[in-house]
Amino acid sequence: MKTGSFFKLLLAIILYTGGALSDTLSINPDEIIGKWHTTELHPDQGNIETIFIINADNTFSGTMTINNVPAWQYAGTWTLKGNQITWVYLESNIILLQEDKQDTDVILSVSDAALTYRSLRRGKESTLQRVK
Repeated sequence: MKTGSFFKLLLAIILYTGGALSDTLSINPDEIIGKWHTTELHPDQGNIETIFIINADNTFSGTMTINNVPAWQYAGTWTLKGNQITWVYLESNIILLQEDKQDTDVILSVSDAALTYRSLRRGKESTLQRVK
């Protein structure tokens, strides 16, 4: 796998989302604030674990490990309009292509336990678990 493809895969794992949603859904920003976690077993890369922190000041940060080895650290800002959240990556320890520095997801559901979303670019659904 080429290095660029590998890093696109890393970014995709964080941002992938999918599913159907009403355009009228409005998400309360307070509901998404917090620390979130996901683990995925990737057929080529192995165990991928992500910690994602969404702050009340419209910033976010996160880390990704692959097989317990640090692979990516990132941070940026977010804006929420209705059920669409846009992420702008301002910091990354890997070089991001220009088109990967901003991404928009549709929040499908959020609860005390989980946040499910779908990427407008990729269309795959993903769920994060809240860390208490």
